[in-house]
Amino acid sequence: MGFMDKMKKAAESAQAQTSKVGIGASADQMALANRAQKLMKSGVDTPAHIDSMTPTGKTDTPGGAENVIELTVKPAGGESYAVSMNQYIYPSAPFSAGEDVTVKVDPDDPQAVMIWGKG
Repeated sequence: MGFMDKMKKAAESAQAQTSKVGIGASADQMALANRAQKLMKSGVDTPAHIDSMTPTGKTDTPGGAENVIELTVKPAGGESYAVSMNQYIYPSAPFSAGEDVTVKVDPDDPQAVMIWGKG
């Protein structure tokens, strides 16, 4: 299962949990799932570098661990810029500080990004 499949599964899991009983995923988890859905549809693939990752201690049902991730985003034809974001990282698709990655960038908000794969 690829990284995009994991993100889709996480979003579906959060939606399924909250639709069953009206509780389950936190508001932060739902916001991350909604961001992932938007970026899957309209995000722009952009190179980036993971400067640091700090675990928050939060986990989700599929086994992901939330991290605060500091990135340097390097858009083609533009200036590099720093972004801080939260993302759940899964054991089957690990990332670590120092890696070059591909992020999806929201064309309407360059600060809204999500790691999408290895660089």
